[in-house]
Parts: sequence; structure tokens; C-alpha cells
Amino acid sequence: MAMKRWTLLAPVALLVAAMWWQWPAAAQRAPQRAADQAITFDQYRDFRLRDLQQRQARLALQLEVPGLSAAEKASIERRKAYYDQIGAMMDEERDHLFRERFDQIDTNHDGRLDADERAAWREKQREYYRQQAAERSRPGPSTINSSRAD
Repeated sequence: MAMKRWTLLAPVALLVAAMWWQWPAAAQRAPQRAADQAITFDQYRDFRLRDLQQRQARLALQLEVPGLSAAEKASIERRKAYYDQIGAMMDEERDHLFRERFDQIDTNHDGRLDADERAAWREKQREYYRQQAAERSRPGPSTINSSRAD
């Protein structure tokens, strides 16, 4: 019994030792982090297309969830319609849309999005969506009037 264990454990132990031995060398040869690399328009477009397909699929699945409230369903349908509209565009039209956005992000206009430009754009988008959420959460005129006691 002890011999069988040793014959099974020996190759595993050698594999683990080999992996451990190689780890520091592999870590030293690791390529530059993707976040530090500049992104070309083609890379940006490819990312947006993959993201578009993933969002369409995810939203379709969310619509199949039973028991959605009318508000939740309407919100998901609205977002799905937006992505479906972009997905249905001709390639040239969609590329034009992506190019406009790329040029907004590329503040130094060198044709590449660096880490600082992407971080600034993310913060700009976060602020935009914070404002949108704040506007949606404000009571409308009909809510204010209907909540007032006469």
C-alpha cells in the first residue's frame, strides 16, 4: 500500500516542484500589464463588439427571469433595445459611432488610448451615471403635489 502511494505522489511532487521552481522566472518575464498599454482603435472596436454581444446575451437572460416587476422588465427591455439597435447597425455606421467615442476618450489625439485617458473617461462616465441616478431619484412635480397634505 505504501509503495502505491509513493508511486502516485512522486510524479505529483515533482510536478509541483517544477512549477514552483519556474514560477519566479515566469513572473519576471510577464508581459507589461494590459492596463498600462495603449489601445488602438481596432482593439477598442473589437472590445466594444465583444462587450455588445455579451450585454445582449446577458439582458436576454435577465428578461427570462420569472417574477420581474414591470419597472425591472421595462428597464431591461430599454437597455436591450439600445444594444440591439447598435448590433443591427451596418459595420460602417457602427464603426463611425465607435470612432466618435474613441476620439472623445483620446484627449491627446495620438490615436491610442493610454491608461490615464481611460481612467479619466471612466471617472467622467461614473459622474454622468451618478447624475442620472440622482435625477431619477428626485421626486417629480406630480409626486410633490400628491404627497402634500391639503
